[in-house]
Amino acid sequence: MGIHDRHYSMPRSGGRIGQYPYNRKPISVTTWLILICFAVYMLDPFFNYFLKDWLHLSTTHSILGLQYWRFIGFQFLHANFQHLLFNMIGLYFFGPLVEQYLGGKRFLAFYLLCGIFGSVLYLLLNLGGLIFGDSIPGLLFNDPSTPLVGASAGVFGILLAGAYLSPNIKVLVFFIIPMRLSTMAYGLVGLALFTVFFGKSNAGGEAAHLGGAAAGWYFIRNPHHLNGFFDFLGKADPTSKHFALRGKKAKPEDVDKILDKIHKKGLHSLSEKEKKLLHDASRKGREDT
Repeated sequence: MGIHDRHYSMPRSGGRIGQYPYNRKPISVTTWLILICFAVYMLDPFFNYFLKDWLHLSTTHSILGLQYWRFIGFQFLHANFQHLLFNMIGLYFFGPLVEQYLGGKRFLAFYLLCGIFGSVLYLLLNLGGLIFGDSIPGLLFNDPSTPLVGASAGVFGILLAGAYLSPNIKVLVFFIIPMRLSTMAYGLVGLALFTVFFGKSNAGGEAAHLGGAAAGWYFIRNPHHLNGFFDFLGKADPTSKHFALRGKKAKPEDVDKILDKIHKKGLHSLSEKEKKLLHDASRKGREDT
């Protein structure tokens, strides 16, 4: 007799036995990223812009000062509300597409790596400008202490990933002009290249966009390279090849004991561990049918 054959394991009120504690949909990584960016922007003024001082990226702090946390921290800062709003709109509309394809953990790794690659390109071009001067087009001649902030590099990576996954999706540029996603994404890359090469306004920011776009183009085609990003978390990271905390496969006799306990004492008598075991067994049964 299997788990679904017992009368007291039949669905009640549209659900399945063991599912009750786990039927709430978790908040997506995309939503968390948006919430964190808004929270940082809204709360930082109350801390006298401590977060902006501590997390912004610049050549002086990140390379000469060896303050490597800034490679991630700057991605959650924004110069003004318009900057924040446009980045979050891009993340809101296109982030779920990439997250659904990669899964939450790998999507987070993807997003952060796009931001990191954007900052690395910015720093390399800035260092090149400091070393070689204005003799080579495309180098950045910013003051090395000029701050770089924003989620734009990660968003550009997401745009390039979206253009790979669903190139023919129609988007409304400025909510008015219809355009294929791939056309918009590569058009923005072309604009960024023009800005950097000819030294136009915000060339530094556009350099970061290009780095993020390049990373997005590569990692969406090679998602297995994202698996080791959280290895420093050890066994707690499902994307790691070393992950070893996945739930053990439920044995039939263990499930039978839990079902007998429910029959005698009710669902409320189960421990959280027993509920989780039953939930996993029920889900596995649905997948096998």
